[in-house]
Amino acid sequence: MSLSNIFERRVRGFRVVELVCLSLLIALVMGVYLAKTFAGRERAQIASVEQQIADEKVRVRLLKAEVAYLEQPRRIEQLATSLQLAPIKPEHETTEDALIDVARRAPVAHAPAPPEAAAAGAAAAAEAPEATPDDYPSPEVQR
Repeated sequence: MSLSNIFERRVRGFRVVELVCLSLLIALVMGVYLAKTFAGRERAQIASVEQQIADEKVRVRLLKAEVAYLEQPRRIEQLATSLQLAPIKPEHETTEDALIDVARRAPVAHAPAPPEAAAAGAAAAAEAPEATPDDYPSPEVQR
């Protein structure tokens, strides 16, 4: 079998070379089609992620603007004066380690409750787990 015989051999009226070239062409067309399809999907996903990033940037900018508004000294001062708040006195400041001692020394204020609230409180107390002595400061220690 010589090389010229391959080019001249026919199968059902078509040369073998033509059939091989046609099959290669179909394989290349399918490969390009699949590559374009996958690239289009990737492009759509990238566009979706970029849109999400843009939306999040807008949200971050809005939240920063809201924080800036809420932290305005003039607004905080107006709130403090309307609530009649005053600066903390130095003798009332404490460290983080001493907070437990402060909580234990603090007086517990008990206001008389209306009868409906007392009944609801008694029912809630019956369902609540038992408290340990360290959970609440003792009422005897008041300063």
